[in-house]
Amino acid sequence: MGQIGKKNPGHRKKPRPRQPEIPDARGLVQGSRKASRAPEMTSPEGRRHRDTHEELDAIDFTALFAAQIHDLKNLLFLLLNSLDETLNNRCAGSEISEDAASRLALLKYNGQLINDKLIQMLSLFRFAQGPYVIDIAYRPVEELIEEVVAEAKPLLGARSITISSDVETVLCGFFDRDLAAGVLNNAIHNALQCAKSEIRLSACAENGFLAIRVEDDGDGFPQEILDNGGSMKSLDLSGGKTGLGLYFSSVCARLHSNKGQTGRIALSNGGSLGGAVFTLLLP
Repeated sequence: MGQIGKKNPGHRKKPRPRQPEIPDARGLVQGSRKASRAPEMTSPEGRRHRDTHEELDAIDFTALFAAQIHDLKNLLFLLLNSLDETLNNRCAGSEISEDAASRLALLKYNGQLINDKLIQMLSLFRFAQGPYVIDIAYRPVEELIEEVVAEAKPLLGARSITISSDVETVLCGFFDRDLAAGVLNNAIHNALQCAKSEIRLSACAENGFLAIRVEDDGDGFPQEILDNGGSMKSLDLSGGKTGLGLYFSSVCARLHSNKGQTGRIALSNGGSLGGAVFTLLLP
């Protein structure tokens, strides 16, 4: 029998092994449950974090994004010019295969679509910053149509699509040349995605408006676009497609007003080619 007040050595408990400290993915230390903490704001590292946050907080990211979009647009412009030179060299007799020329034309077309989006976003940003002064003047419509058709022809590439125009020589209207050209370019580029063989531009005076149409022989606009596209007052950012091009066109049209009338766009199917019909209506 052991002595009173002393533990029996034969019954001594073995010490429990210490659980190893293994860090997990969240920075916790398993076993000890110690967590890694952010540096105290009074420490040198904490002050650096605070200063960096204050610097970033002072940046006007809206203006920054607008400036970067502008720079990207200029860089893309240089790229598209280089593609134009390459395609023109082929026309001048340079040795470029038909397949290579077709691929270059497709590259230019997709690059032009990107350029369109950048211009549209930058323009909408400028519209939103305050009163936007537009250069509305009495201009010949034929010159505008000839310019946008000439810009579109290099995008046709090897595809069997023709683009033509039908405008009265004496037809004139009040419009901002850049805004009107931007709207028509967007309509033509959309038509190029859907047309089977033909795109046609036409213009006429119609019920006190200058009506400029872009038609194609594709399958036409889907019904949901016909229901909403002609009077777009906002962007739907919840889906995969925002409708930026149509919204931009609607805004540009509404910036034109005359004698109580406001410009607008109209979408329909049918027309002279049986496909989609985009109409820009300017008072």
